Amino acid sequence: MSTSEKQQYPAYRPSVWWQKFRARPFPQQRYYAASLLRWLWRFYLFETRTPVLLGRGVRIEKRHGRIIPQGLCVLHTGCRLGVVGSPEKAARLVIGEGTEIGDRTVINVHERVQFGRLCSVSWDCNITDTDFHQLVLAGGERQPITKPIIIEDHVWIGIGVIISKGVRIGAHSVVAAGSVMHHSVPPHSLVAGNPARLVSKIEGWER
Repeated sequence: MSTSEKQQYPAYRPSVWWQKFRARPFPQQRYYAASLLRWLWRFYLFETRTPVLLGRGVRIEKRHGRIIPQGLCVLHTGCRLGVVGSPEKAARLVIGEGTEIGDRTVINVHERVQFGRLCSVSWDCNITDTDFHQLVLAGGERQPITKPIIIEDHVWIGIGVIISKGVRIGAHSVVAAGSVMHHSVPPHSLVAGNPARLVSKIEGWER
């Protein structure tokens, strides 16, 4: 993201976020204060000391893995993160500044899942970079079990989207609700369907 684009989306700089926090009604302030306290209780799970706002019931399983926030980000109520690698190769979950992961979304990482800045992931999504089991094709060919998932800056992922291994979603794209992503798409794409297909090119989207 260019310098001008970063200036266009300043909402998660700590000073600006603090001003917005003070302007919110008290019930919302209480929710975010509790989210910050939950992070303080479990900060040892994260590779950096960047605050992560954790909603109620967030479950994190981490073995031979790293969770790397790159700025203030949000994991809403009921999210489940499984970051499980191997002694030979650690799994990595990278979450960019300002990215929000919606309620009950599940993210399974065996190699690498990476979110850029200011992404918005809706509720009940499933993002998994592994098949968990080995698929054997006709003739005995064996495909890789895991491939990284890369979600670039400022991507909006709708309700109930499934993203499978090896997918890259270009910056400023929108994935419509209920889509199933098996293939990568370039920046500024609107995709929808099962399997997801390019509907049109877009300028972007706004929160």
